[in-house]
Amino acid sequence: MRGLLFTITIFLFTTFAPLAAQEGMEGLRYGKLENGLTYYVKHSKAEPGRVSFYLLQNVGSILEEDHENGLAHFLEHMAFNGTTHFPEGVMPYLRGKGIFTFNARTGINQTVYNIEDVPTADGGLVDTCMFIVKDWCNEILLKEKDIDDERGVIIEEWRSHYNVGRRLQEGSAPVVYNHTKYARRNVIGTVELLKSFPYDVLREFYHKWYRPDLQCVIIVGDVDEVEYESKVKEMFGQIPARVNPLERYEVEIPDRADLDYMLILDPENRSKMISFHQRARRVNGLDELERKSYSFKARIFNAIWGQRLARIVNANQEKFLSASAEFGSFVRNYNGFSLDIVPYKDKDAEAFEQVWTVWEEIRRFGFSDMEVERVQEALFQELQKMERAAEKESNQYYVSVFQSHFLSGLPFREQSEELDVLKEALLEITPEDMNTWIHSWATDSNRIIVVSGNDKDYKYLTKDQALDVMAKVAEKDIQPETIERKTPEGFDLKLQGGTIKKVKKLDRFKAEEWTLSNGARVFYKYVEEGNGFFSMACSSHGGRSVVDAEDLPTLAAMQALAMKSGLYKYDLNTLKDLVQGKQIRLNMMVSDYTEGFVGSTKADNAELLFQLYYLMFEEPRFERPQFDKYVERAKYMYENRRQTPQDLVQDSIRKLTTRIDDRNRDWGAAYFDKMNFERMKSLYRERFSNAKEFTFCIVGDIDRDEAARLTCEYIGSLPSRKGKKEEYIIRNYDVDTDTIAREFKVVMPGDKGMVNLMLENDGKFSDKEQMALTIWGQMLRNRLFAIVREQESATYGVNVDANCMTFPYRKATLMVGFETQRDKVERMKEIIYNELERSKDELFLESELSPILISIRRMQDQQGENIGIDYWMNVLNTYAESKVDATNHKAFDKMLESMTVEDVRNAARKFLKNVKVRDWVIKSEEANPLSDWEK
Repeated sequence: MRGLLFTITIFLFTTFAPLAAQEGMEGLRYGKLENGLTYYVKHSKAEPGRVSFYLLQNVGSILEEDHENGLAHFLEHMAFNGTTHFPEGVMPYLRGKGIFTFNARTGINQTVYNIEDVPTADGGLVDTCMFIVKDWCNEILLKEKDIDDERGVIIEEWRSHYNVGRRLQEGSAPVVYNHTKYARRNVIGTVELLKSFPYDVLREFYHKWYRPDLQCVIIVGDVDEVEYESKVKEMFGQIPARVNPLERYEVEIPDRADLDYMLILDPENRSKMISFHQRARRVNGLDELERKSYSFKARIFNAIWGQRLARIVNANQEKFLSASAEFGSFVRNYNGFSLDIVPYKDKDAEAFEQVWTVWEEIRRFGFSDMEVERVQEALFQELQKMERAAEKESNQYYVSVFQSHFLSGLPFREQSEELDVLKEALLEITPEDMNTWIHSWATDSNRIIVVSGNDKDYKYLTKDQALDVMAKVAEKDIQPETIERKTPEGFDLKLQGGTIKKVKKLDRFKAEEWTLSNGARVFYKYVEEGNGFFSMACSSHGGRSVVDAEDLPTLAAMQALAMKSGLYKYDLNTLKDLVQGKQIRLNMMVSDYTEGFVGSTKADNAELLFQLYYLMFEEPRFERPQFDKYVERAKYMYENRRQTPQDLVQDSIRKLTTRIDDRNRDWGAAYFDKMNFERMKSLYRERFSNAKEFTFCIVGDIDRDEAARLTCEYIGSLPSRKGKKEEYIIRNYDVDTDTIAREFKVVMPGDKGMVNLMLENDGKFSDKEQMALTIWGQMLRNRLFAIVREQESATYGVNVDANCMTFPYRKATLMVGFETQRDKVERMKEIIYNELERSKDELFLESELSPILISIRRMQDQQGENIGIDYWMNVLNTYAESKVDATNHKAFDKMLESMTVEDVRNAARKFLKNVKVRDWVIKSEEANPLSDWEK
């Protein structure tokens, strides 16, 4: 999947080019009907027994007039309310058939509907889903009652998304989009318009823009493409072509010669930021290789920018808290370059100057041969990895390339052929090409700076100051960065090694368990689907639970600083040079109850990964300057953090629900003073010095004999200590109070009421009762969705989650959360508590249970199809920890087959009998406390 997303991203920077699709994609039928509708029908073996449907509309909120603001999104909602063939709504029908993977998304320029994972064994259901897609094209009913009911739902969606991020985005939009229509379209619209728009305005928008020449139907799955092409022609060919349709226009953003600037403040903004943006029109007239090359140049550009900023940080020379740079897609027909800088307090100009100097250097001198070649090598290795996985079809790949072809005219081909073209485009790029590309768009026009913050009295970077910094940097005598690094020699380790004392065959997994001479346990499993890669993980019991309270701050520093000073005799930059291009990932993890490492690489680089594992145990490297910098930075961020009213509420809730002692107390800034450099080094040794306490899992496409050799040489060389193995200490900080209910009133934007109910029961539940509780949560979610959202129009969605855990201690929970208007909170809570009471005595309907059981079975089947490294790593870890065979689904299947509504009712009744209740309500104090800020 990662590779797939990479391939699709390649096209994001390209411009519209109406090219014909490539012939010869096996199992594909595509074309355009007489009415203008485009279709793609692709037979795919990626998901046997299933098919997915998509309707793509080349229509988005940018086509709205001011009196239609938000109606493209409103129309998307209405598609699920009532259509000609489904007057009572599409959603109830699909859910009743066990289809839950359906959705729709409205964007600025397009809208996408999807119904996924439809079982092809049910031919009637497949054909019905086609009817739904056809109805969406031109037969949404748009009844007045349905429209009025949906107004409240969408207003609640608006309310749920009315957060600081959206306010900053909308506030800066006039500058970012140069005061064009893009600045006035936020997809969802305004509350005032959502409440009052006339019915016919929505109907006119539907008639005006939902038409076959702007529509594309995509069918991908385990179906006969010839048969379903015939069905598409018959069904969708009935849609009449529109007479004299309006032009589907594109919105242009005019060039701007001078620098534009905006300061935007919001009291809930957590940090101050300086953001520089530069807009660049996408280039017309590129051939296919040039388009792909353009996108690769952007990826190379972003990677090297990140490396240059990282070198500043690694050298402890940064004058900023954080900084990032990215060139990417902006809106249709435009790309953009962004610099985001979070400065230290009162150091705004200094931080901006440091990052701008890096940018000036890049503009003057570009990138070195070594920088470009190294990133090219890494990208090429990604393509090679994708190539090995390309034999397995991907439905998402097909859907994405068909969408790109419909919207932008981009040609498509099989993924393996696409990879050949990508490799050719990548390898042709030279450092000179990169520098020419940068100069093609990095001009002195279309530049803006948006400064955001939270303090009205703070002295932010002004427009004049920013221009002064730019002018000052332009006059600097900057020398090009020279990096004369040679790849260091490998580790000069002379180890005695160990031996495998015992081999246990795990036939059920086709795996082996090895016991080494130093007591370490190793589980090995060959997985062909690793496609040349393998993963290795190790863990032992202990974690934070066994660390003394006074050492917990130091443990946090240890986690943050692992490998930040390098490893063994190599500093961080040298270590990075050593692993450059090797596709090695290695991280340390310390949880409440375990510690260990997790890593992965190509089988060709296996020895290097094993060496790094050994050195992580035996030769960690911590240096005082990095430690001091980390403590200083962490303390500064804590002391200058912006606590919102919701943060204060969460602190209050924590104090009400948690037993506080020295292990979890909020020490304030003193927490960072407790971090001890010398103790950090000895604490690391305590956690990672006894090999026999660790269990290793090696899973993937690595030869058994090679894995055994490396295991003996490196893992077998790790020292062990005599004595009893360390065990974790179970720590439970839950308070015993049965019911805790609080209402908090806080100053926050909008008319908001946020409700969170948490019910807890620490009793013992059988495996079947645990399954029944999980199903109860899903049934309750569906019921509350139907009542609170669909009937009451009081919320955008109700989150319901039932969960049972047995480790580290036994606890079953039910969580219910939603947002609504303040004056609706009590009524909605009453509904929820009434439904909980009903669960104890009344049976759910079979029609409520059956779709959930179908969905669970389908999910189980899908999991069985996605067996790879991660799957087997989880299986072996589970077996190593608890001797449970996670591949044996017989007991699970038996419980699922025998599940009844009585089982669900009985489990809910047992759960609710001795339940602890945590009832939190947060209400805004006033409708719009931001008014004085916005002025």
